[in-house]
This record gives sequence, C-alpha cells and structure tokens, in this order.
Amino acid sequence: MLTPLDIQNQTFNRTLRGYDPEEVRAFLRQVALSWSRLLEENQDLRKKVESFSQEIARYREMESLLQRTLLQAEESSRALIENAEKKAQLIIHEAEQKAEALLHNLQKEKEALESHIELLRQRRQELILEIRTFLQMQLERLDHLSRDTKPPASAPPAVTAPTPPPASPNWISKLAEKL
Repeated sequence: MLTPLDIQNQTFNRTLRGYDPEEVRAFLRQVALSWSRLLEENQDLRKKVESFSQEIARYREMESLLQRTLLQAEESSRALIENAEKKAQLIIHEAEQKAEALLHNLQKEKEALESHIELLRQRRQELILEIRTFLQMQLERLDHLSRDTKPPASAPPAVTAPTPPPASPNWISKLAEKL
C-alpha cells in the first residue's frame, strides 16, 4: 500500500523539457497530505466498523439470549398451565369421589333409618295388639263380674263401693284404635 511518505519522497528523472521540480514537489506534498487524511479517515472508519461489528455481535448475542429466554418462558408457562389443568382435574376427581362416598353413606343411613322406622311401625302394631288384647281381657272380666253380682253365701256382707255405670265397649275399642 502506498503511504504519504512514499508519495513525498517520490523522485522523478529529469529531462530536458520536464516539469518544474518545485511544482512537482508541492503537488506531491498536497497529494501526500490528502492521502494521509484519507488513510486516517480510512483508519477511523475501520475502527468504527470494528466497533459497530462488535456492537452488532453483542446485540445478536442479546437477541439470541432473549429468544432463548422467551422460549424458556413459553415452555415454563405451558408447563405451568398443564400442571394447573392436571391439578384441577385431580381436585375435581377427588371431589367427585368424596361426593359419591358421601352419597353412598347417606343412602346407607337412609336405608338404616327406613329399616328402623319399619321396625318401630311393627313394634307399634304389636303394642296396639297387646293393649287391645289386654283391654279385651279386662272387658271380659268386667262383663263376667257384672253378670256375677251375687255375693258368695259364706262371705260376710261387705260394704261395696258404688259401681260405675256399665261401660260400653265402644270407648275401649276407640281407645285401642287410637293407639
């Protein structure tokens, strides 16, 4: 590459009708000076290009890092959403199982209560029957006592309490029906 110093030190052979050496030197100095400025400018531009290249490389690294971060964030959010959906399905499934178990327990309890109610109804019927039988026996005794009003001959006369009016069997049967 040609340097400003090469331009300045350039010599030419002299000929008879040649150029004025002083003019040639002055021109060469101007050319060297311009060339020097061009080389400096070229050097500055190369430094800027290198600086911009480094900056571009840094930005590309940042872009790459941002893209990787964005992809990771997308993957993380997708995984979080999938986990949340799985957890929600699990919670729903557990709730359904608990509801089914509760329903099953309530059904068993209902059946037990219905069975107990049926036993109580049967016991009521048995008690009504026992009371009705007892009352009928008592009625029969009363009837028997009311027919047999003669005191025994060997028994001393006793003071008897006034006898209530004969009871009609209707009130007893009504009482039995109510029970």
